Amino acid sequence: MLRKATADDLPALTALRCGAAKANPVDAAGWLQNVAGLENILVLEKSGQPAAMLAAVPVKYGQHRGVWLCGAAGMQGVPMDRLLPKIMEGCLRAYGASGFDFAVTTPDDARRAEDLKTLGFKSQLPLRVIQTPIRRDLFAQAAFDSLTVHKLLERRHIYQPGCISLPEEAMNETMTQLYRRGLTVVSTRRGYGLYFTKGDTLQFLELQADNDHCADQLLQAAREKTGAANARILLAENQTLYLGSGRRCGYGMIAFLGRPFSVTDAYFRMLL
Repeated sequence: MLRKATADDLPALTALRCGAAKANPVDAAGWLQNVAGLENILVLEKSGQPAAMLAAVPVKYGQHRGVWLCGAAGMQGVPMDRLLPKIMEGCLRAYGASGFDFAVTTPDDARRAEDLKTLGFKSQLPLRVIQTPIRRDLFAQAAFDSLTVHKLLERRHIYQPGCISLPEEAMNETMTQLYRRGLTVVSTRRGYGLYFTKGDTLQFLELQADNDHCADQLLQAAREKTGAANARILLAENQTLYLGSGRRCGYGMIAFLGRPFSVTDAYFRMLL
């Protein structure tokens, strides 16, 4: 039986989330309650217990209403490769009938991406990956971890007015979890970046700046702080930073639940 989650399901769903996302119980419960929202989680019940789940989280893209399908997880022995497409197909049909305009999701691998295409999803939200050495600048200056989540979202929407976005409360939980994992936010008046330090490489989950020079200043300031001499940067394919650099990689997929519309300026990065 497929049903909406309730508060009584939280312990079982937390265990499912821990197994699927390799998360600790605190982060798993935080994601379920504060990012996805229990009211947005569909539960497949078996013998009276949650055996599998899928979240359908409301998001916005301009004036368009959508859902982010995410957090799929199942108990050991549950054939998610066969069940998940059926659950997603039911979600698409139900949300389309309720007036939603689109659904977005991120496939785990190429095989899952092919499965999603049979449900009407298209790979229209890809990323570019850039790996580059960071030129040293001893005088590069920036602030670190000084942006509130509210200010970060304001700046994100300035750089990406077509951002497919979650509510600020959900982003508060997202950033809290990322900070616990070691995230650093570097910022100047002309840009910002979110990165983890992995050995000699700064792994940027997001980088927004007025131009390449402003982006370089962020990288250089982060190098002076950490000593890491290389960067791996994830950019949306439609970002204008470092045009012509990097390689295209799959990330987001979108399915239109009604009449298709342009997504040329869409920015889709959920971070968790």
